[in-house]
Formats: sequence, structure tokens, C-alpha cells
Amino acid sequence: MDLIRAEFLKLRSTRTALGLFIAALVVSVVPAVLVMSLVPRDALSDGGAALAASGLTLVPILAVVFGILGMTNEYRHGTITYTYLATPRRGMVMVVKLLCYGIVGAAVMAATSLLVVLAIALIAALRGIAVPWLTAANVSDLETLRDAGMFLLTAGMMTAFGVSLGALFRAQIPTVAGVMVWALAAEGIVAVIKPHIGIYLPFAAFQQLTMGASLKVGENVDLPSLTRPEAFLVAIAYIAVFSVAAVFTSMRRDVT
Repeated sequence: MDLIRAEFLKLRSTRTALGLFIAALVVSVVPAVLVMSLVPRDALSDGGAALAASGLTLVPILAVVFGILGMTNEYRHGTITYTYLATPRRGMVMVVKLLCYGIVGAAVMAATSLLVVLAIALIAALRGIAVPWLTAANVSDLETLRDAGMFLLTAGMMTAFGVSLGALFRAQIPTVAGVMVWALAAEGIVAVIKPHIGIYLPFAAFQQLTMGASLKVGENVDLPSLTRPEAFLVAIAYIAVFSVAAVFTSMRRDVT
């Protein structure tokens, strides 16, 4: 518990978590406000209002970067030395970091989603636009609540995945750049060329966990997909493998 409190203290006293929240607002709430305010009413009434919430799909990618930055900053500024001196059991340190960062990532996702929904609902009410998917019946539907819960879970797991990557590779800029290139370009190419391999790649697994449907890598390209339980197990496996590798290598390298 002391280690968990210390980890949350680090997150509260640094700008990294605040930076994640601000970036999440910029890529999700701002576009939602602009779309709902500037797009013609007819286009929004036909279901186009869902487009206003599309910026939320970028928040989990930011959560991965947040996890990488949070872990690599410890090595960059040397604070990891004091962490390991206070808690020599490095496996325990990794578990606590995965847990704490996962909670923060899911919390930021929840807060951002709520603000996006409120912004869409408020502007829709002011402009007299009907948004069917924001009715009380749809919002309280069990399937909708389940999908929302899976979205938050995925955001938390992707944050933890970023922590495991940062702990293993340590170099901040190359790790962030490599992850962005892989997530936004390389993985999609592999998935198209080798679809039966592509569905097991890390970001594909996270996407399937969120969507619970066929994996899409393009407008007209659908791939075979995993079920949500299968995607969950694959995602957990990636986090576990990278985390164990990070702990194993940290015990054989100088961390000062």
C-alpha cells in the first residue's frame, strides 16, 4: 500500500498525467464541439453526430504514450534508483506501476468520454438536433454499458502496455516514435498481408477487445477476429511478457 501511495503521489506531483488529460481533451472534446457547432443540422440529424465523438478513439493511443513517458521519465531523471532502493523487489514495483497507471489511464478515458457526451448533448439541445444514441433508453442499455466498460478497460490496459514498453526499452523518444509508427502504420500493413497473424498483434488485440467485432484495417477491409475473451487474453499476454522481460533485464543492468 505504501508503494501504491507513493506511485500516485508521483503521478499527482508531475505534469505527465495532466498532460495526458489536456491532450485527451484537445483530440476529443475540441473536435466534438467544432463538429456539433459547425456541421449543418441536417447532416447531424442523420446520425452524423456520432462523428463528433470519433476523437475518443485517439485517447487510448495517447494513453500508451503516457505509460511510456511515465516509465522512461524515471530512468531519464534517475528517480528509478530511489524507487528500487526503497523497494528492492523489482517485480512488485512493476506490478504496482502497471496497476496505478492503468487506473489513471481508465480514469482519464472516463472523464474525457463524459465531457464529450455532455458537449454533444448540450450543443444538440441548443441547436434542436435529435441524437438518437444519446437517449436515456440507449445510454442505460446493458449492451451500451458493457461496451463503455470495455472501452475504459482497454484504455487502462493500453496505459499499462505503455508502461511495460517504457520499462523494457527505456529510451524515451525512440520508444514513443517506434510505437506510433507501429500502431498507426506497420501493424495495419502486416494485418493486411498476413490477416491470421495480424489479429494477434498487440494493437489489433486491443481494438478487438474494444469493438467486439470484426477487425477493420481499412474502409472495405475486414479481417477474421478474436472474441473479446480471446482478445483480452492476448492483450494480457503482451503486457505480461514485456513486463517480465523488463524486470529480468533491469536486474542485469545498471539503473543509476
